[in-house]
Amino acid sequence: MSGAAPMWLMVPVFVLQVAVTVGRWLLVNETPADKLINRALSFSAVCVFAALWDTDLSADGYPSRVFLVCGVLALASVYGLAELFDNAEPATVRRRQWGYDVFAVSGAGVLLLGDGLAAPATWWRTLLWVGVFQLPMAGAGVRTMRACLREMPRASSRRERVAYSALMATAAYWCAAALFAATTAIVSGLTYPTEWTVTSCLVYLFVTLLTAVPLVRAVGVRSGLDRTGRELRTLRPLWRDLTTAVPEVVLRPAAGRITEPDSRLYRMVVETRDALQHLRMYMPRNDSGELGIAAYARRIAQAVDAKAAGVAPSTERARENPYAGQDLDAELGHLLELARAWPGAVSEPGRVNRR
Repeated sequence: MSGAAPMWLMVPVFVLQVAVTVGRWLLVNETPADKLINRALSFSAVCVFAALWDTDLSADGYPSRVFLVCGVLALASVYGLAELFDNAEPATVRRRQWGYDVFAVSGAGVLLLGDGLAAPATWWRTLLWVGVFQLPMAGAGVRTMRACLREMPRASSRRERVAYSALMATAAYWCAAALFAATTAIVSGLTYPTEWTVTSCLVYLFVTLLTAVPLVRAVGVRSGLDRTGRELRTLRPLWRDLTTAVPEVVLRPAAGRITEPDSRLYRMVVETRDALQHLRMYMPRNDSGELGIAAYARRIAQAVDAKAAGVAPSTERARENPYAGQDLDAELGHLLELARAWPGAVSEPGRVNRR
């Protein structure tokens, strides 16, 4: 067992966990798993705050009572999350969660009778403490490890395999710590945790960092700093100019606006592609034989000018786009390459319709 964690480590970890919890409630709270994670983080934050407020949790008082009740509710949420991760039906988990919460609060309430955590250890208090705290933690660890072992072979990337491995290692620690505490309590008598050890603090930090990964992604999506956001910013000038020249290709959603970044990117790819198909009838012949994406961008800019000047379209000028991709990803790559060459094409002298 490691010694007590120093305050300089405890406080920053706690502050980070609070920040992650608040951020997740605001940005990552869609799925049943998200809600259970946020719930567990919230209860554990209050629990740790009580431990920081009064490190002598063995004494009966308000902090020890808050610590106990919030601790069991956090464990109940973790067990429900592990059950959900282990392929349980979300509706079933949501229904059972009420039972887990009632059992947790009831067990904590009984332990708080009389002198609470300051009461002398008895056989029934030991068994109740093991049943309320250690068995749910061990059960959650077992179900989480089983789910990780099942999902790891199906992982499509190294990042996913690393994430599953990290989660499985954390779950293994939960099991080992819970079984050790339960065995010690039964053999040597009940002893409540009275300090936040370095080990528990570091595990708490690790779990916080794991739960922060979806939050970082959500922040990236909201701020446009993720990959999709960067692709949207790169493609937007080309999309804007081409859809202005060929407004009939713009898709009109049946209801509401397309707000999801992936949906907006897909729409921009489709609309830009359709505009290019239309503008092929206005593109000049490539008599010079000049190749490359920059030359192609200049011919598209000339087609935009020709259409704006009222030049009649010519089916003879329509030809297959030599840069078109075979699928959406390849087509997106081609359009991004074209979008990077577009500013240089539209800024060339001699254009009829400069921007």
